[in-house]
Amino acid sequence: MASIVVGLVMGLGGRDESPDTPDKYSAMPSGGGSWLVMIYSDAEDDELERDMCLDLNEAELAGSTDQVKVVAQIDRYAGAYAGDGDVSSARRYLLVSDSDLDSLNSELLADLGEVDMGDPQTLYDFATWAIAAYPADHYVLILSDHGMGWAGGWFDDDPYRHSGLSMQQIDSALGSIVTDTGIDAFELVGFDACLMAQLEVMSAVAPHARYAVASEETEPSLGWSYSVFLETLMADTSISGRELGQAIVDSYLEQDVAVLDEGLRGARFPGNSAEDVASEVVRPYTLSAVDLSQIRDLDEALNKLAVALSSVDQQAVAEARRFSQSYTSIWGQKEPPSFLDLGHFVASVLERIEDEAVSAAGRQVQEVLARAVVAEKHGDMRPGSSGVSIYFPNSTHYSASFGGTVLDYPSSVGRFATASLWDDFLTFHYTGKPIDTSAFDLSVVTPALAEVTDFSEGAEGSAPASGTEVVGPGSGGVAIAPISVSAERISADDTVILSTGISGSNIAYVYYYVAYFWEEDGSYLSADGGYLEPGYVKEVGGVYYPEWGDGETVDVEAPWTPALYAISDGDVDNDQFAFLWPIEYGAERAGDIYAVYGTYTSADTGFTTEAEMEFNGEGDMVGLWGYDAEGETSIMSVGTWHELIPQPGDTFTIELTFLEFDEDPDGAYAYYDGGVMTFGETPLTIVQETAPPGDYVIGFIVEDLDGRTIEEYSFVTVTE
Repeated sequence: MASIVVGLVMGLGGRDESPDTPDKYSAMPSGGGSWLVMIYSDAEDDELERDMCLDLNEAELAGSTDQVKVVAQIDRYAGAYAGDGDVSSARRYLLVSDSDLDSLNSELLADLGEVDMGDPQTLYDFATWAIAAYPADHYVLILSDHGMGWAGGWFDDDPYRHSGLSMQQIDSALGSIVTDTGIDAFELVGFDACLMAQLEVMSAVAPHARYAVASEETEPSLGWSYSVFLETLMADTSISGRELGQAIVDSYLEQDVAVLDEGLRGARFPGNSAEDVASEVVRPYTLSAVDLSQIRDLDEALNKLAVALSSVDQQAVAEARRFSQSYTSIWGQKEPPSFLDLGHFVASVLERIEDEAVSAAGRQVQEVLARAVVAEKHGDMRPGSSGVSIYFPNSTHYSASFGGTVLDYPSSVGRFATASLWDDFLTFHYTGKPIDTSAFDLSVVTPALAEVTDFSEGAEGSAPASGTEVVGPGSGGVAIAPISVSAERISADDTVILSTGISGSNIAYVYYYVAYFWEEDGSYLSADGGYLEPGYVKEVGGVYYPEWGDGETVDVEAPWTPALYAISDGDVDNDQFAFLWPIEYGAERAGDIYAVYGTYTSADTGFTTEAEMEFNGEGDMVGLWGYDAEGETSIMSVGTWHELIPQPGDTFTIELTFLEFDEDPDGAYAYYDGGVMTFGETPLTIVQETAPPGDYVIGFIVEDLDGRTIEEYSFVTVTE
């Protein structure tokens, strides 16, 4: 964290088998009558179980009425949260009004024993049972658990270690529920889960529902403000799914019972007011409500943009991808993001590419997106959010998700892959395979083809041929000249100047990096890192990024004064060394976000997970995120993220990163447990400390637009 100084497409075809077919939803009443709200709560998770129990207790504040019935199926985790009866089986409830937030006192309708919530049959059984038991004029289905966007979610890890709902399974289950019950459609489908507000997800749900609510980013463990939007519905049953979606978005977080109730807030967010929690503690939040009748038009507009983009310089497209508003990566803690805000991506494209067809198609996407997103909110850490995201991976993750494995992107989102040319564009972008501009069928995202479940043809059409070379258009083409240093030996009070030249047209970010030589075994401990500033920062839609030029060499001078950093709880005797790495670029240094990786442990339940603690450039902690790697225990090869709300007594074990040469002469990174921080009343911060004497490697790392890096280093000795 040292201070760095640096000197519309014509003739686009396709199949739409029913362009004149009336929307069967148009005959449905927009409001009035009775409602059934169904909550599918997969609490088979040792961290989220407590929060999901609180969600149902919060819903009990509203309960049910003659006109609005609220039913829930919750399956709990054995051996984690011991509150609220410490139940471990799956139960169905008719929620009734109750003000006790510690226990679920609603009418128990059935104890199902152990069921697999990651099986689409379980979802089907719950919804069809509820609809038969409580017929209504309007139906709402809310699915609550971990989400991973197009990769699905809803894992059941107790005891079903390999279960989870793919997006295609959710699509098929919704279609079967609608068909077999004869309800015509859900008024609203909600995903109280992370990362589900994707165009791929909305396309899967569009034939089965009128509206959807989901988040582009990970959701805080608090979840939705159930009592508020349920009370809104009960106060006026004439509202439509659009207005209900608006109420869900409007009440999100700010009106959550865990925020407003002084006792709950004091226990979970000690020392914070309700305003503090809503505005500061959960700053990366997003939530949006989508009019699903607009998805066909949005897919069509995106198709035109995909074709137009295939005729321009792909390096410019890669640049737009890299600097678009992005969200948490499902591929791992330290992997580049692949989920981009659709609206911000289009704005980034229009900022960089001067092409008549691209401009016309991009503006059309923006216009339809504005109609589709009927309500949206986001925190100031996600300024470029417009309500719907899309998958645009780098070349490495493209190869991993177009390989015909279980986690295959086109087949996981078969309905979207059939309606859209986006998957075909990704293949063109990375392999050069031409887009078949007629290879889409927009009718599959309309109610007319809701019962279609076989999308194999559409999915297969975008797959690259076996053995095709994958090339990132934004990869390579960067260089770092040898580094010169103003002195090879300095004292702790001195400053050394590092000088080099950096060139290339694919430069995304440039970092400085410092490692301490561990003489005992000849390894190097990662000690410090941060962004280098080019002197010119650009901004699109509130998202900032550095501008490194168009390939000419930039002369760089970076001073380093021997200093390292530690996490502090205010007691200097408890300070613990930490390696901070920048993960988000801000308008200025204070707006940068740095990550410290490690392991979080709950003092209450013993729950342990890989975690990432985040700090801003001023050293204040701004978030804590848990990452559950599903690859070790399930068919999925990615992981799920969720925000952690640390309680007093919980701990974070800091990860130490060493470059070792024991088994690999070129070096290999190894990770060990470092110091342990205990959460308490005092917020954790970053403090600067003098670097100890010894030998240091200091240098620069250049990351290209595809996420690949090159490095150049020099050596400096810090004397006593």
